[in-house]
Amino acid sequence: MARKKVTLDDIARETGLSKYSVSRALAGKPGVSEETRQKVLTACNALGYVKKDQAAPVSVDHYVVMLIPQNDAQDPSFWMKVILGVESELNKNHYTLRLRVIEQMDEEVDDNELREASAIIFAGYKSLPCVSRLEGFQKPVMVMTYPPYNMFGYDTICLSDREGACVLCEKMISMGHKQIAYFGPMDRPSMKKRFDGIYEAVKNSDAQIVAVWDKSNYYEAEDIYTELEERKEKGTLPTLIMCSTDAYAQSLMFILNKLGLRIPHDISITGFNSDLDSALPIPFTSMGISKKRYGEAAVYHLMQRIERPDLPVRRIYLSPQMYLSETTRSLDQKIL
Repeated sequence: MARKKVTLDDIARETGLSKYSVSRALAGKPGVSEETRQKVLTACNALGYVKKDQAAPVSVDHYVVMLIPQNDAQDPSFWMKVILGVESELNKNHYTLRLRVIEQMDEEVDDNELREASAIIFAGYKSLPCVSRLEGFQKPVMVMTYPPYNMFGYDTICLSDREGACVLCEKMISMGHKQIAYFGPMDRPSMKKRFDGIYEAVKNSDAQIVAVWDKSNYYEAEDIYTELEERKEKGTLPTLIMCSTDAYAQSLMFILNKLGLRIPHDISITGFNSDLDSALPIPFTSMGISKKRYGEAAVYHLMQRIERPDLPVRRIYLSPQMYLSETTRSLDQKIL
């Protein structure tokens, strides 16, 4: 009679550890104590486990569901790169990714799939209505946005948008910019926090915010063009326009070019949320992060939650990096 094959699940049951811990111990990965590693090896010898040269194949029964709104899933500049990082890191840890693109976040969710999942990832603030479905599931969760309210009961991971925007604005102020404008919506929590960071930097200086072009004022491109044209005639142009994203900075550049305004000679421009892994056609002075590594970081902390469900609820903030380019200049710099 053929001997039953010993699996990672068998070793996990024998040792009282999670399958994740057993896998890391056998792979020699960091984060596993020598005592745990020896415990796993002893169990392997007792059970007759034979380690293959390659990592154990991923079981279709071990998957993580990632819920993402349809609009975000179609954004190649951010979420698609994050998803690549999520999938890559899950595969390293022997899980498959089940990406679920949801049009109506409060309706189209398969409860059975969530119930059987090893863990759940929520992508962006528009996915938060689905969190209410988790009651009773007791699943490890990672929410990739800001917590929607105080004492939110799940782990969250996001960028330090307010801090990053504050530092970027402080740098621009140190370069002599005192008349600062802001361009971009503030309907997303991340963008609102970027404006808050700019406001904080300005408040603690002798600079001032001379214009805010966001959706509350509902500025179309034509409206911004008209106002900038008037300011140009009156000599009241801001020296710097800080944009909520690189995409808005790019659209603003077309408006300024149409007005015959040179960048950065007449006006400096900053973006935000650049991808450090990708070379942009127009590299803006900006704050950026590796979006793939953002996805990897989310999975890294999710694996800790799977292994240690008793951990305190965590708030994880990733710091962006500043990138200075030729879209900004010091006002002390001579114009050629």
